[in-house]
Amino acid sequence: MRKKSIFFRLLPALAALGLLALIVLTAYFCWETPPSLQAEPEAENAVPDAAARGESELPTSAGASLRKAGVYTLLLAGLDDGNGCTDTILLGRLDTAAHCLDLVSIPRDTLVNLDWQVRKLNAVYAGTANGGGDAKEGLRREIRRLCGFTPDCVAVVDLAVFTEAVDLVGGIDFELPQAMDYDDAAQDLHIHLPAGLRRLSGEEATVLVRYRSGYLNGDLDRVAMQQRFMDAALGQLLELGSVPRLPEMAALLASHTDTDLTAANFAWLARQILLCGRENIRFHTAPNTPADVAGLSYTVLEPEPWLDMINDCLNPYNRPIRRENLDLVYRDAEGFHATSGFLRGAEYYN
Repeated sequence: MRKKSIFFRLLPALAALGLLALIVLTAYFCWETPPSLQAEPEAENAVPDAAARGESELPTSAGASLRKAGVYTLLLAGLDDGNGCTDTILLGRLDTAAHCLDLVSIPRDTLVNLDWQVRKLNAVYAGTANGGGDAKEGLRREIRRLCGFTPDCVAVVDLAVFTEAVDLVGGIDFELPQAMDYDDAAQDLHIHLPAGLRRLSGEEATVLVRYRSGYLNGDLDRVAMQQRFMDAALGQLLELGSVPRLPEMAALLASHTDTDLTAANFAWLARQILLCGRENIRFHTAPNTPADVAGLSYTVLEPEPWLDMINDCLNPYNRPIRRENLDLVYRDAEGFHATSGFLRGAEYYN
């Protein structure tokens, strides 16, 4: 009888220990989960009649042997406030074996090979949605045309989520090289940040990454400032060795971001990025030149330097991406062309 009473007295403690063990095992095996990989290209992927059909010669699905082990590609985009355009576009390659991360900024005004009135990369997300399509997948497809492979993960973040995410980590220490003052009543946008080192709140970080009116080179200088801010944020987290309030952060991103990633995927990616030393996180900008087309300002990617950057910094495969795998608009002394050989709405450029 005594043994039975001891057992029943210990039962709540044993149940608590069992629950704790279950939580630990669940967190270990389920909480941090790597994202799924996209289908891989065939070794020989030429499509002879692609140009005639208005398609680009892009990779198609094949076996797993062509994929670099432990490599994931990420497409990250930030929405502007109110118009649905992705004014920040980053393409990244995370190598979990070598513990390094490369992030490439693609200018929002990049000219894309679409037969639209406005042919800017930042309009693809909203344009796809307005046409009744999946906005996220529309952006993923267009990036595939520009870089020759399909990004594994896509996350499109709005400004409110970005603001809350910065506040969740307690703000970011950042040195502003210049004062930023700008007011736009139409957008309800008011930017007033003094120069110097300060801890930026989520709201202050948001206006920092939106600011561009005071830059000599406009959006390209804004891209450079966004890269500086991301470098500072990642450096701060790497010094901590963790992401403060990681479960809340992962849940926030998964539930308020247009993405194919789960909270467990976000947590896993965060942990992998923390394993990279700061010297192994590198930022780049896609090589480009400005161009005026149909009365609008664009940036045009430079095919050969861009192809070199793709293969050096982004390619997740064991064979090189080739020029014929791309479908981008470029310009030479004779005018505008498409690497796919099919320039959609060619009259637009005359």
